[in-house]
Amino acid sequence: MKQIGKPIHVAVGTMVIAAAFAAGVVAPNMRNLRTTRQRISNLQGDLQMLNLRVEKAMRVFEAVRNRESALARFNAAIPKRVQLGEFLEEVDRLAQDAGLKNKNVTPSEVFAQRDLGCLPIQINFSGEFSSVYEFLENVEKLPRVARVQQVELVADDESPNELNSSMTLHVYFRNS
Repeated sequence: MKQIGKPIHVAVGTMVIAAAFAAGVVAPNMRNLRTTRQRISNLQGDLQMLNLRVEKAMRVFEAVRNRESALARFNAAIPKRVQLGEFLEEVDRLAQDAGLKNKNVTPSEVFAQRDLGCLPIQINFSGEFSSVYEFLENVEKLPRVARVQQVELVADDESPNELNSSMTLHVYFRNS
């Protein structure tokens, strides 16, 4: 019987030591573990928030870079002088390519404000609607800043497919 009692005492003693170890070492560390897990969870939330902010900042940065690029292209499209000759040659070529007839181009008086000037140009021509449309569309696509301000289309009584057209085109330039 003495042999049976010893293993039980050893087992009970081991359990008491394990319980004491658990109460003294493991239990406080379990609380620390919960606290640490909560801190980790909070840090993960903070990191997600920072990641969202960084992504938003990157989108804003990209938008600013795109706008700066667009502004540079716009500034390049406004020459420092009127340089009307090359522009009028290009407009004439577009009118010929579109099949327009009876072209008459008349520049008006320049008006300027601070750094920017504008030269209104009156252009009269005739042609079929599709030709007029093609011409107007191509003028708007020119690399130089020029905008159609007014267009008047009148049907020709003698030629039902022809339109007599008049338009005012504003050509912009920088005052030097």
